[in-house]
Amino acid sequence: LPTILSRCVTLKLRPVKDEQIRKYLMEELRVPDYQADVCTAFARGNVGKAKRLAQSEHFAELRDEVVHLLRHLRDMEIYEITEAVRRAAEYKAEVDDYLDLMALWFRDVLLFKATRQIDGLVFADEINYISAQAARSSYEGLEHILKALEKAKTRLKANVSFELTIELLMLTIKEN
Repeated sequence: LPTILSRCVTLKLRPVKDEQIRKYLMEELRVPDYQADVCTAFARGNVGKAKRLAQSEHFAELRDEVVHLLRHLRDMEIYEITEAVRRAAEYKAEVDDYLDLMALWFRDVLLFKATRQIDGLVFADEINYISAQAARSSYEGLEHILKALEKAKTRLKANVSFELTIELLMLTIKEN
């Protein structure tokens, strides 16, 4: 073991600042600002991941699906929620990204509710929906939703039924 360790190369890497990633995506790859914001937030300092997400049509489709769902979930009937769960199953392989996009949305709702500022919102292009949801939801309700998102991740890792987990999550979001 000491011999192996002595021959190892240690690289100390730090995450790249969000501003630099956003600037790179917008200037070099010609990504629109709203898309650059989402990719930057999702990449968490990893330029390669941000670039891959920005160039992925599938990620853009996933984002659009999640945003559409969260815009309208509060007004959906049970049969529509069941259909939304079925559509969510199409993204089963990317369920972590699906749930992370939801968490980013509710982070924005919470941030807007607390500050009434658009600066710093990942989904700033959805400000009308973010604002409306912030007005309807209490801080406790938003906390309950964020905890439900974490619980859903835990359940899915424990192999609980995908459909049941997502349906419970959507009902929790609808109630809060």
